Order: sequence, then C-alpha cells, then structure tokens
Amino acid sequence: MTDFEMLTVQQVLGGGRFAEVGEVRLTETDSRTGYVAVGGSLGRPLWAGHSVSDSSEPTAWHRVGVYRGDTLECVHLVRLHWPVNALAFHPELPILAIDSGSYDGGYFYEGELTVLDLETGRATSLLRERREVTELRWRDRQTLEAKVSVFDENEEEERGFSTMAVAIAVPDWRAVKARSLEVDGPATEPAEPLAAVAGGNHRRQVWAVAALNDGRILASLEHVAVECWSATGEREWSVPTSGVGCQLYVDPDESTAVFTNSWAGWTRSGSTIERVQLADGYSEALRTFDHPAVLSTDETGRLAIRPRSGPTEVLPSESSVDLGGYDLINHFFDIRRAPALLFLQGLGSRAHEDKWVVAFNPRRQRTERLFPLEWDAAQGRHLFGGPGVFVDGSLVHATAIHHGAGLLPGNSCVVRRSYPDGKAEWVHTGDHQVTAMDTIGYTVYVADNSGEIVALDATDGRELGRQHLQVNGHPVVPLSLSARAPDRLVVGTLDGRVLVCDTARRESYATRAATAQ
Repeated sequence: MTDFEMLTVQQVLGGGRFAEVGEVRLTETDSRTGYVAVGGSLGRPLWAGHSVSDSSEPTAWHRVGVYRGDTLECVHLVRLHWPVNALAFHPELPILAIDSGSYDGGYFYEGELTVLDLETGRATSLLRERREVTELRWRDRQTLEAKVSVFDENEEEERGFSTMAVAIAVPDWRAVKARSLEVDGPATEPAEPLAAVAGGNHRRQVWAVAALNDGRILASLEHVAVECWSATGEREWSVPTSGVGCQLYVDPDESTAVFTNSWAGWTRSGSTIERVQLADGYSEALRTFDHPAVLSTDETGRLAIRPRSGPTEVLPSESSVDLGGYDLINHFFDIRRAPALLFLQGLGSRAHEDKWVVAFNPRRQRTERLFPLEWDAAQGRHLFGGPGVFVDGSLVHATAIHHGAGLLPGNSCVVRRSYPDGKAEWVHTGDHQVTAMDTIGYTVYVADNSGEIVALDATDGRELGRQHLQVNGHPVVPLSLSARAPDRLVVGTLDGRVLVCDTARRESYATRAATAQ
C-alpha cells in the first residue's frame, strides 16, 4: 500500500534553527551561494531502559542540512550512517563534499565520502570501501584533498599509521558514480577531535508525549525531564535535567504526572522518578536510584518502578514483587490503558528467554503468570518486548524476533492478543523496530524507526494506510505517540520536535458493524 495523506501536521513545537539535524556538530558557509551547511546528530535512539535502534536496513542517525543563509529554510537534508567530520563547498560548482565516519571501538574505521549536488539534491557515496574520512579541502575545481583512515586494525598494524592524506582528482564532480573511488596515500597524523559548535539546535529524542484534554501537550526529551506546551503553541514551563527525559505518565485526573529521567550513560545510568504539578510545573522527587529504572502504569494510575535488578516497587500500596532481571532489549513492556500492571518476566537464570506476560494482583500483593510472550509455541522463538495498548478488551503490542544477524525483514511484529489468555487474534509484520503505538477508536497507529506510521484496524489487523512522516518536505523519525479522540495525534520526533497532527477519519470494521446495528 502506498503513502497518502493519512496525517496532516498542523503545528510544530520545539523547532528552531537547524532543527532537522538534531545536535549541531559543525557548520560551513558558502560565501558564493549564501548556503549554510550544518552537520548534526540525532543520537542513537536508546536510553538505559529501552532501545529502538534495530532495523533490517542500515541505520542512519546523523544528518547534514543545507540552509538558505537569509531565511534558514532547509533546502536539502542528507541522512548519514556515521558522524559528520567535515564539510566543504566546491569553489565553483553547486557541490558540497561531506566526510563522515568513526572508529567502531573494536576493529573497523568506518565512514564515507559523500557529495551532494545542490541543484538536484542527489547525494552520492563515493568510496568503494567504508573508510572514515576526517578532513576535507578543495585544492581546485577538480581536486579534493582529504584525510582518510585505514580500513581496519590489521591495515593499521601493517602500515604503521591510521590515516592517509589523499588528493582525489575527478574531471566532473557532478557526474561521478557511486562507490567508484579507491584511495591510498602517505601516512599523516590523526585529525584533531571536533570542537563544540555553539548557537545551534540542542533538542533531540522526544521519548514521551501526552496530549491533555484541555489542549495542552507534555513532552520528555534529552535535557528536558518534562515540558508543557499550551494549546496555542507556547511553552508554559519546563523541568530541566542533565540526562534524558524517558517516560511520562499522566494521572487520570490530569492534575499531576509522573516522569522518569536517566543520566550518566547507558548501563551505569542513574534514574530519578518525580511527580510534577501540571498547573505550574512544580516537581518533587519520589525515588532516586544509582541504577536504571523503568516505570509501568495501569488505567487506574497505579505505578510500578522496576529496576535493572532487585524488587519492583508498586505505588501507592508500597508493596514489592520480584520480577527477576531486566534489560533494555528484552523486557520493555509499556502498555497504555492496561487493566492491570503488566510486565515481562523471564524464567530462572536466563531471564531474557522464555518470557511470560505477568500481572500484579493488588489484592494478593503478588504477580500472576498470564501467558507466554511467544504466541506460537511450536516456533519457540526468542521475542523482545515493546510498546502496546489495550483496545476493545484485547492487548495489541509490538515485538521483534531475535536473530543472530540482527533484525531481519518481516521480523518486527504487531500482534493482537485476547486477554487474559493471550491467544493471538492477528499478526502484522514489518521490517523496522516499532517505536510507539496508540489508538483512536478502533484504529491503531504504529510508528517505526524508518520514519513511517502505519494505521491498522484493531479488529482484524487490516492495514488502513501508511505514511512516511515529513515536516516541510523533509523526513522525520517518530519516537513517541499520544492520541486524543476524535482526530488528533501528537508525535515526538527523534530530532527533538513535537508535531500536532490531524488524522484522516477511518471507518473500521467495528464502526461499520456498530452502525449497521
């Protein structure tokens, strides 16, 4: 099914200069054309409790934007697999050279040399091998000077150096073909690390959004534990954090919300759980940990705090249950409007395998096993957790199938399970990891890290539509969703913006059946 206008972006919150590229790394201005090129990074989409970075295609979390110098309108946007190291406008031709790359931390020096045609918008990767490129300079119309890394540690040991100074001569840079260049050259000193660039956009990774009944919108993102936007698009208040705002849950009466933020890296990250007054943004800490922790809620507002290891605390009853180990790939299970606190729990010493959906029983103050995460026992697959939502009395949730080669095409799934027995009623497959999910009526909106949002009929899993989300003609990656009936979907993006969208009204099977009666 092809794209069509399933969602219409009506409002963009949290934009600003160079918003498309995330965190700005470097800039370059072309005095001849007035263009400004900006290299940035969206950051790998993970925090200490959850990761949505898997895809069946090569991932690209880095960006180069080309902007008009007078209006700062984004003219071109290039997606890159490695960090941007240098930018150089051609002295005569409408060409921008882009170098990128990094050491992978274990063996390879990976990267690429890309040329962007500023008239056609075509970006071409030129090197036959993946090599990190660290410096660029145009010598003349035909010659580009660069510093290029060796291929891997073996080549570094053989040659006795890690980078090479090369001069690349091409008669016509606008006609050069992809993967057509091989490089070699003399040894040179490693390039200096990039200096920080001030004055650009510093918003990225909106991990949670919430659309309130009064039109206000809440968001949690990098360096912002939670912020509040008015219905007319003004930011009313903000609670800053030195880490990442990760999760956000609004209490049923919409007077307060609970949020978590993570800091100091990945596995060593600490967490703070706070409650904020939505009238004025006043917040107070509920719990502080020196290790990662994730939140779960149910439809009544009951809250569970699950650490990486140790007992899970349930509030307000202040009871605790032992769910075993937690990791950000296997056990994330964020279910909206759940009738009970739901978790994924592994069995025995291998907590990442044979996971079951379990529910906290408040009367008995313990968890009860409901059904295996694997809905087809004959398959015996290793499945990962993901987001989900309750609709029409059933659980619709995302999962992915483990494979040693990574996420394979078709191994990302959305499945509807009857509750509480867990029988699979339908399964929808995809190629990219699901980042978020919510519903309006009987329509389930599913976002993935390719930038696409798919609408599914909750009753039978039928695909109602799909759309690659764009802002001003440039693609964005949806990282979080919050739906508000009858036709409003709020989207938090990987580049740090919050989009307020109108949805095309869809008549599902259940709606038609109800009308017929």
